[in-house]
Amino acid sequence: MTNQQTQSLSQSLIFLGIMLVCSVAASFAASVIGLWIFGESAAIVPGQPIPQDVGTWWQLHLQNLISQAIGFGGAVYIAYRMWERSVPQGLTIGPGVLGLGPLLLIAMATLLSAPLLSFAYEMNIAAIPEGSLMESVFKPLEKMLEEITTFLVTAEGPHRLVVILSVAAVPAIFEELGFRGALQPLLIRATGRAWLGILLTSVIFSAIHFQFYGFLPRVMLGLLFGWIAYRSGSIIPGMAAHFLNNAAAAVTLWYTGSMTEDLFELETWVILASLMLTGGAVWAYDRIMPPLRAKTSG
Repeated sequence: MTNQQTQSLSQSLIFLGIMLVCSVAASFAASVIGLWIFGESAAIVPGQPIPQDVGTWWQLHLQNLISQAIGFGGAVYIAYRMWERSVPQGLTIGPGVLGLGPLLLIAMATLLSAPLLSFAYEMNIAAIPEGSLMESVFKPLEKMLEEITTFLVTAEGPHRLVVILSVAAVPAIFEELGFRGALQPLLIRATGRAWLGILLTSVIFSAIHFQFYGFLPRVMLGLLFGWIAYRSGSIIPGMAAHFLNNAAAAVTLWYTGSMTEDLFELETWVILASLMLTGGAVWAYDRIMPPLRAKTSG
């Protein structure tokens, strides 16, 4: 391992530590601000029903904004100041990156991958043995987080704009800044291999959500977002894909009543079609992007 790789690996670990500290600080700040604005801090306890009042709904959205802005945005800002503005990378937009064709292909890859992600979700569930210790630990947490997400997304009228901003726009901005803008370039330099840096970032990205029944599909989404960032040289297209994925989940709930509603039968031909169409969109995106320069910095 070269000196540059060693330094980048150290920076990757330091950045993850900074992100952890910022996440704890964000949780504390969210509680204090919630107490100040609403007179009480919303506390969600596993195994207990989630309060369904409007005040809790607004407070949870505020907590989400604070968690994203301080937890991920704060970590990126600290790294930005520590390492002489070497992160985040990918804030610039090269020629043709946001053209109609590239954006259309990104949208196709994101939306057409839905059956493939559903299949990965089913495989994820099968990998956690029924009645096992893993199930006893993960399932209550998964149920609680799913209930919180459903409650956050449930809205009518103008409140749906709040949902789109909170669950789609805010995570798309701050999570892409943190993972594809800062961590991924560091891990690519540390490993000396773009594919490995993208994979490691995707695994960490999925794990940090603490929703382990959706671990594999979230890794796959992370791979897509990471590859788009690497191939385009910008995190902006990945933000667009991230936004579209989350917004589509919200719209699905509004019109089907469930974020996990089966919109298609997971037959073999559907999964294969999803794989081929998603792969085709990714391949076409690669072909229309300018040639990659020889680099390992992402």
